[in-house]
Amino acid sequence: MKKPDNAVLKQTARVALGVAILVAVMLAVYAVIGRLKPPVVFGALYSGALGILNFYVMGRMLQGIADRMAERQRTEQEIADLSLQMQNRMRISYNMRMTAMFALLVLGITVFHFDPLATILAALFSPIVIRILQIVEAKRAPETKGSDHP
Repeated sequence: MKKPDNAVLKQTARVALGVAILVAVMLAVYAVIGRLKPPVVFGALYSGALGILNFYVMGRMLQGIADRMAERQRTEQEIADLSLQMQNRMRISYNMRMTAMFALLVLGITVFHFDPLATILAALFSPIVIRILQIVEAKRAPETKGSDHP
C-alpha cells in the first residue's frame, strides 16, 4: 500500500482539529447543564474519532483513484471506462463506509452504552467541519487567483 499523500494527511488533520473543537464545545455544554458523565464523554470521543477515520479512508481512496488515473497516458475510451469504474468504486466505498459508520454507532450505543444523543451529535461533526472547510476554501480561492500578479 502506498504511503498517504501529504494533502490527505493535511486535510485529515484539519478535519480532526475541527471535530475536536466541536466535541470540546459539546462536552462543555453537557458540563454546564450538569449532564457530563462518562457515557457522554466516551460516546462523543468514539463517534468523533469514527468521523475522522471515515474522512481519512475516503481521502486514501481518492488518492488511489488519482494515482491510477495519472499512472500512464490513456486513450479517450480508456479514460471514459476508467472514470466509470472509479465512479462505481467511489459509490461502493461510500455505501460501505456509511454502513460501517451506522453499525459502529449502533454498537457503541447498544453494547458500550454510550449516550445516544452525544454519540449521534458527534458523528455529525465531521461532515459539518468538511462543509465549513469547503466554504472557507471557496471564498479564499477567488482572492488567491486575483492576487497572482507577475
